[in-house]
Amino acid sequence: MSGMSETPGAGSAPGQGMAPMRRRSDLNEQDKYSKQAEKSAAPFEALGAFESYEYGDEAEADELADTEQAEQLGGAGVLSEAQRRAHTRRLIREFLRAVPRAEPETTLAFLRPDGEARMITRRELSAAIDRLRPRQRQIVRLGIEERWPRQKVCAYLHDISIKTFERDQVEALDLLAQL
Repeated sequence: MSGMSETPGAGSAPGQGMAPMRRRSDLNEQDKYSKQAEKSAAPFEALGAFESYEYGDEAEADELADTEQAEQLGGAGVLSEAQRRAHTRRLIREFLRAVPRAEPETTLAFLRPDGEARMITRRELSAAIDRLRPRQRQIVRLGIEERWPRQKVCAYLHDISIKTFERDQVEALDLLAQL
């Protein structure tokens, strides 16, 4: 027998023998430790975004970055302009990844940075992407639509830096959001 008191059938299904009973203070200590672990893990969420970038899970990394940016910028109720822009970029990015160019009539509804509601078709987005600067166009086509890893796109574009890639992608998505 262990140090814990056991009672037949307490917390177990019939026929499974005896299950240990835990004291209420043990459960409270477990809750306290799990809450402390959650608090101590918060600073490492940014590291999770970095690891996602490095290992190719760009959708999760972009979402983490946009979420962190939105949390840093303000409250939960009304979205600021920066939060709206980040949300719109995420919507456009997800739409471009999910909807192939072969489906030109599929529409996306979003709020423009000025707060105006907008509906745009895949055909209009494709035409706008074709009008982007060449490097931005390649970043959108390869990095978002074709889902190439960031490092591969950077190498393909004559070894541009990750920072240049990110800046051009954000700028391109912001330009697409202004349509």
